[in-house]
Amino acid sequence: MLLAINKNYRLLFTATAVSNLGDGISALAFPWLATLITRDPMLIALVAAATRLPWFLFAIPAGVITDRANRQRLMVQADTLRLLLTLGVVALILSGPALPLPDSDGQAFTLILGLCAAAFLLGSAEVIRDNAAQTALPSIVDKEHLEVANGQMWSIEQIMGQFVGPPLAGLLIAYAVPLPFAVDAVTFAIAAWCVWLIAMPARTAVKLPNGFWQQMREGMAWIYAHKLILRLAIMLGALNMMHMITLTVLVLFSQEILGLGAAGFGILMTAEAA
Repeated sequence: MLLAINKNYRLLFTATAVSNLGDGISALAFPWLATLITRDPMLIALVAAATRLPWFLFAIPAGVITDRANRQRLMVQADTLRLLLTLGVVALILSGPALPLPDSDGQAFTLILGLCAAAFLLGSAEVIRDNAAQTALPSIVDKEHLEVANGQMWSIEQIMGQFVGPPLAGLLIAYAVPLPFAVDAVTFAIAAWCVWLIAMPARTAVKLPNGFWQQMREGMAWIYAHKLILRLAIMLGALNMMHMITLTVLVLFSQEILGLGAAGFGILMTAEAA
């Protein structure tokens, strides 16, 4: 079994599992925290959208960055940034006003903006980190095992991020509002440590285009030239946009119409992912 015989892959797999658990926790904790700050659907939708917007903006640039940089260092830096951001959210909750805030509280807008900024930066780091993890696989896994490794990595990302993280976040936030963010920080610390321990072989020198934007243009031209890839990208982009439209209002729907608490909302998000 690949996980048993390849230590470097085992470390990367563990880091990816733990890191995506943190992503799944964030996916529920941020919009739920937003509902404790304000009941304005537009502001709550902004927080939910901020977590996924980086995938739309930075998916292709992240590929260029991982081609040009040390992927192991990128993953460590991304998880370290997410560790610091989630600790910042914990500090904000503990030092801020008691939650939930009254509807007339003037601090709500400022707190929501801070939450949006943290969610956007977390999402941006997630894009780079996940891209670097996938592109690092060929460096630590033999070619004959690459298909299995890719399948295992994709599966663990979905399981931890979609099926384990949200219900766990619901249970944690029902117990104490800062708790899911504290656990989130721990997951990113573990992930960064695991990646740091990987004995990554030196990359073979590859001649890259001179500039970042030139490489971006070449990537876009390649996608446009391969019509099947282009159609898949458009289709998946449209599906993700529709998914985000529903997700941004799902938290209020679950609270005000279904009468669910945080734990119930976590189960609902898991069912929605299935």
